[in-house]
Amino acid sequence: MAAKVEQNYKEHATSIDRWGRYTSVEVPYIVFDAADEDAALTAVLNTAPKTLHDLPLDAIEIDSREGDTTFKVNATYKAENNTDSYGDDEEDEESTISFDCGAGTKHVSFAIDQRIAYGTIDAGGAIGWNGKHGTEMEIAGVDVPTAELRETHTKTMRVSRLTNDFIRKVAGFVGKVNSRTFNGWSPGEAMFLGMSYSRAKSAKHVSVTFHFSIQLNETNAKICGHSLGEKKGFEYISAIPKTSVEADVPNVDIEAAHISQVVQYGDFRELGV
Repeated sequence: MAAKVEQNYKEHATSIDRWGRYTSVEVPYIVFDAADEDAALTAVLNTAPKTLHDLPLDAIEIDSREGDTTFKVNATYKAENNTDSYGDDEEDEESTISFDCGAGTKHVSFAIDQRIAYGTIDAGGAIGWNGKHGTEMEIAGVDVPTAELRETHTKTMRVSRLTNDFIRKVAGFVGKVNSRTFNGWSPGEAMFLGMSYSRAKSAKHVSVTFHFSIQLNETNAKICGHSLGEKKGFEYISAIPKTSVEADVPNVDIEAAHISQVVQYGDFRELGV
């Protein structure tokens, strides 16, 4: 099915010089039934006029992806002798990526390995077990160091793109994890933490930073010596402990363990990074 192009009847970002001559015009379109970004761009290229207000067609670019086959696309017309301090092509460049790996902490209730240093009671790997049974049983656990990975993507964007609708869309992704592979991270490993920028009122372009937290998937998660299989980075493991007595020696084990999805998934391509 051929892509369908319609003009998006919102405001057109337009500027004139001090003599009243047009220096730039931006025309927004909506493309339906496009297989991908390339198809959406080609559809607008074949539809948009090659000149507008005596300005030549300068660029066509994706504004946002609204669904599997629906795109918002902007056609920009610009005077050939018009320049600005950032340059038009800068927004089309790939994002600048920064990565940081530091130390954080996580709380664990069961040890990777444990030995009895004194006495005969087997804690079964439980850390900080109070030695009691039934409803009085408590496992304190301990905070241990863990890798804390953060990644930031910085992109030069036109201020006209930072609309209220775009900011609302971005806000809807905060706290979600990637449903698709994202910058080499497997699904479930990258969480979007938010977006930030600052600008002067007169600025036409701005550097926008997108923040992500990374938590690696596990192929064979374990708890109390029991294999639980695959666990995605931001899933949560919980267990129901139990105690038993064998040959007059009390010990701890688990009755059941659960892997829970606690955050939503999202397609980070819609962020445009």
